[in-house]
Amino acid sequence: MADDTRKASTPPATPQDQAPTVSTLVREARAPANVMPGGTAHTAGGERVGAEGPSYIDVVRNLPADYYLTFYKRPCVRDSQLTGIGAGFVGGSIAAIMRKPVLICSNYAVAAWCAAGCIHYQICQHYRSREKDGMRQARELMEKKRATIEARKEARRKAREEQLRLEEEQRREEARRKTWSYWIDKNVRFW
Repeated sequence: MADDTRKASTPPATPQDQAPTVSTLVREARAPANVMPGGTAHTAGGERVGAEGPSYIDVVRNLPADYYLTFYKRPCVRDSQLTGIGAGFVGGSIAAIMRKPVLICSNYAVAAWCAAGCIHYQICQHYRSREKDGMRQARELMEKKRATIEARKEARRKAREEQLRLEEEQRREEARRKTWSYWIDKNVRFW
């Protein structure tokens, strides 16, 4: 094969670039040759190089202050917090009845508050999703029923129009039969 005849544009050499160390050469030799920026060395489904995504702390920092100031207005939060407060009181009271130290009692109260609040929130979200599905199904059912009612109305309207058309034709035929021309055409024959 022919060698590449293009001139490589390299920056001016520095004293560190002139004498590469052994560790630098080993690192360069171990790097995959076909890795592109943002790509992977494993073309059959490997991991992306340097693409871990945002951390939890970064996401929390980037949320607006309004998100935290109005959290109690979101569905299920208020109920789950009230349940958690009650459970925390019960948990702390039970620990106090068992003659635990105050620090342990407060730990029990916080643990009960967290557990009961999270569980109640998840249960509430589950019921909300079921309710949304039920509402969606009811809306679809109402739309189908509305379409059926409209189809019935249209069928009745067409049947009524057909009935009126037949009655009009029958009335015209009766009116035609009462005329002299009909009697003449029916009874008088000229050969």
